[in-house]
Amino acid sequence: MLKRFTERFRNLNPLLLACMAGLTAIGVAFVYSSCSVREDPDLQMLYMRHAEIGLLGLALCLLAAWTDYRPVLRWSWLFYLVSLVLLVLVPLIGEETMGAKRWLFGIQPSEPAKLAVIMLLAWLFSRPEGLRGVWVFLLTLVLVGLPAVLILLQPDLGTAMVLAPTALAMLFAANVAPRLLWTFVLAGVLAAGTLLGVIYAAEKAPMPQERREALIQATHLRPHQVKRLQVFLFPDKDLHGSGYNRRQSEIAVGSGGRWGKGYLKGEQYMLGYLPPSVSSNDFIFAVLAEEAGFAGSLTVLLLFLGVLSSGLWVAFRCQNDMGRLFCVGVVSLIFSHMFINIAMTIGIMPITGLPLPFISYGRTFMLTMMVALGFVQSVSTHGREAEIGF
Repeated sequence: MLKRFTERFRNLNPLLLACMAGLTAIGVAFVYSSCSVREDPDLQMLYMRHAEIGLLGLALCLLAAWTDYRPVLRWSWLFYLVSLVLLVLVPLIGEETMGAKRWLFGIQPSEPAKLAVIMLLAWLFSRPEGLRGVWVFLLTLVLVGLPAVLILLQPDLGTAMVLAPTALAMLFAANVAPRLLWTFVLAGVLAAGTLLGVIYAAEKAPMPQERREALIQATHLRPHQVKRLQVFLFPDKDLHGSGYNRRQSEIAVGSGGRWGKGYLKGEQYMLGYLPPSVSSNDFIFAVLAEEAGFAGSLTVLLLFLGVLSSGLWVAFRCQNDMGRLFCVGVVSLIFSHMFINIAMTIGIMPITGLPLPFISYGRTFMLTMMVALGFVQSVSTHGREAEIGF
């Protein structure tokens, strides 16, 4: 019995597990650092909650790794429907925090919804090659669009936005309607460029104030979203308002130098320039870069590289499309979060509320990412087996 139990873990990817654990440990250390200056004792103990969630996530990761992913993914449509129901309930009975309703019964439903989308698409795209045409592409737009719209209503643009590159990567890996896919990508790039062009023109072009306001309204963006894009295009704009966090984050990253100022010696958050409300989550990389410098930042990037490369290696060795595509989706999701979070921290992308995987404080997000990697480990264990009996 014990031998049968341990054999299921024989093919776990050790690099993936070690890098995930390393990033979580770094997260605990820097959540402690970023919250050490807070006056509220409960907030000072966030690092303990982060550690507890990390341990729980590790247990769930191993449970998911022990479970055969194939029957689980075949029931992914049920998980997807439950996620939609929870997202519908959020605006109705969810908890409101800082002007947004994102929490329901102590969880953030948008996080498991991302995993549900990946699971469902992996199952959908694993059908025979002849069933991956235009209609499957259009169905994918609906399946991704429904949770994205519900997440936008919270409002949470960053979380909704990260679904796009994840779905596109899976469509590309599954070779679903490639011509239509590239047309869609090109249209998206043009739409994003046009949006930025409109914001730029409204700020710089000589025109009456009424015309400027009409251009801004034509974007259908919320006021805070417009301000974030304006700050991205014009870094010196509103330095004491919408551009404050970005500027202080850039100062923190730049002042870290080669080796950093030392653990618990970051001046930007210690002196309150980088607000405590963001230093433990969205801008935790700025805290890390200031204290650990380029060396610490590079270490974190190498650990992420270990996670991403291990996930792709598992996908490469998998013997069926469903497991392979699931791994591609999870890797794409983690990469999107990592890239966007670090890019906004150093000022090369607009500010969005996306956490840094395993490092930023966030209970539902941490558990979701660890369960996702647990199923990637399940693909590593079971993906080499023939699908007899399934």
